[in-house]
Amino acid sequence: MGQSPQAGQGGSYCARCERQWGPGQNFCPGCGHQPPGFAIPSDQSDEMKSTELSSDSGSVAIGRAPHRMGGVTWGGWQIIFGIVLVMLSLFSVASAALVLGSFYPEQEDAVSTWISVHLMALAIIGIVWYLGLRHCRYPLAVLRLSRVTWPRKRTVLLMFGVLGASLIGTYIYSGIVGWLGVDELTIPSPAVDPDNLFDGPAVLLTFQALAFITPMSEELFFRGFIFRGLLPKMGPWWAIAVSALIFSGFHFSHVGVLIPVFIIGFLLGWLYWKTGSLWAAIGAHAGQNVLALAAQTFS
Repeated sequence: MGQSPQAGQGGSYCARCERQWGPGQNFCPGCGHQPPGFAIPSDQSDEMKSTELSSDSGSVAIGRAPHRMGGVTWGGWQIIFGIVLVMLSLFSVASAALVLGSFYPEQEDAVSTWISVHLMALAIIGIVWYLGLRHCRYPLAVLRLSRVTWPRKRTVLLMFGVLGASLIGTYIYSGIVGWLGVDELTIPSPAVDPDNLFDGPAVLLTFQALAFITPMSEELFFRGFIFRGLLPKMGPWWAIAVSALIFSGFHFSHVGVLIPVFIIGFLLGWLYWKTGSLWAAIGAHAGQNVLALAAQTFS
């Protein structure tokens, strides 16, 4: 393990992430770790503040409340352009996946879904990198995706709490719609098209795509890019609401899913802001997808 350097001495290595520190630094520019006994100057630059991390995500918050997430290098125009590019990517990826899936007619829909999920993830990574992260010195620290550590109990409890709240919210919504008798707002069933699942043991590929790759790529775009970009300008609650609305719009397949998906997106945005860790939002999102896939697989 490295040691924390003293101010004014030669560079050393961070005891937490093992990144080399420059001479005179009193906090790690990579993960935000600050050794005991050092105070952060009041005139600390915005770039330093943007590297602060929540203690719930495995690092130490620097001079701020844990949910303060600092500034980013992108804003409204980059977000709008990113949304347009992702929408265009959806159509092009779907077309390519359908063509490739046709070479395996026995499970054409499942193959097309698996291919489209991975191609879309690559497209999102490229878009987020080009429009935002390429200007960041430490992109993973900005996204709160830096070194994975064992989360604190509070983060785990909040993650499972958000997962439970999303399920309860969906159940309450379905009950209200059923009580009102508004068939147009009923959530379509099943939640996952059976044709999109591989048969037999190959169903593990479906879980890998929809319960691992999809949550990571969607959280990177909707929370890591859109919410983080809106946060400095709009504040947490408006940024959470707007990013959830965009999240709901992208998942529009039936009018009945708009409100439940908005609730889920709002909860995931709140979780990301509250814990300061994108891993927590990815975990809750993955849990929701796992439950939906399991319900369809074993039904």
